[in-house]
Amino acid sequence: MDNQNVNPNVNPNPGAKPNYDIHVMPDKFYINQPPKKKSKWWLILLIVLIVIIIILGGVYFLSQRVTAPTVNVNTNVANENVNMPDVNLNENLNEAPLNLNEADLLNLNENTNIAPVFNETTEVGVTLESSADADKDGLTDVEEELYQTEVNKPDTDLDGYLDGAEVVDGYNPKQASGAKLADSGLVNLYTNNLLKYTVLYLSSWLAKPVDSSLQSVIFQSANGEYLQVLVENNDQKLGVLEWFLTQSPSSDPNKLKPFTSKSGLVGIISEDGLTYYLAPAEDTSKIYVVTYNVGTKTELNFLTTFKMMINSLTLQP
Repeated sequence: MDNQNVNPNVNPNPGAKPNYDIHVMPDKFYINQPPKKKSKWWLILLIVLIVIIIILGGVYFLSQRVTAPTVNVNTNVANENVNMPDVNLNENLNEAPLNLNEADLLNLNENTNIAPVFNETTEVGVTLESSADADKDGLTDVEEELYQTEVNKPDTDLDGYLDGAEVVDGYNPKQASGAKLADSGLVNLYTNNLLKYTVLYLSSWLAKPVDSSLQSVIFQSANGEYLQVLVENNDQKLGVLEWFLTQSPSSDPNKLKPFTSKSGLVGIISEDGLTYYLAPAEDTSKIYVVTYNVGTKTELNFLTTFKMMINSLTLQP
């Protein structure tokens, strides 16, 4: 068939149904393709995170409001528990002082007034033992250091006398031939010109009058223990034992030991051995009370020094 004679507008098959299908070119062949729909998952995630943050913030805020009052109440209760023992502790320290610092003379005076001269241990019969004494010479190991003697040698100067016995009698345990302790430099001489007495005490200790009356003097060691010399008036000039019983009528006189010092003072020793009441036999108008205060210690570190001081107590003319 000759193509040139074909009329394009004439249906070559007039009996057939006309084709109404419209063929469109696929999208992939377009130079500018239509935009694709973007995924919205990141927007959903962002919304979820915001909701979580809001929920957590609300929970934290509510928890702070709920727990705050509980914390305040507990803190107040704790403060009350701490403050109450502090008050009791202060009261106890005022009644029984342990440290006598240089600047505490006022407190020392008050404490001395509160604590009676007549130690309660005199009545209850409490007895304390001396601390360790390695060589059994009468000086504790603590005293050996202060007197500069040999801890493991009972007779440092080899003169035939134990170191402790020499100290009690006023002799130098480091030097033989009857050398005096007062000349050794190991002790000092305290002189009370107002009440007319002298007494030896360790040179490493501190001597402190409680007040200007000089009626009470403290001899303070470095570890809290101290010795005290107190002068009491005895206007009726009673005997020492009789005077003591007027001051402490509940005491048993049979438990009080008589005593005479090396300087000639006579008197009695308390039941526990920690307080001596002395006076010259010819004049008992004043009673000299020498006492050992151990503070919180459970052992005596200076019992031999205590006895040395008592023997060295001498009245001036």
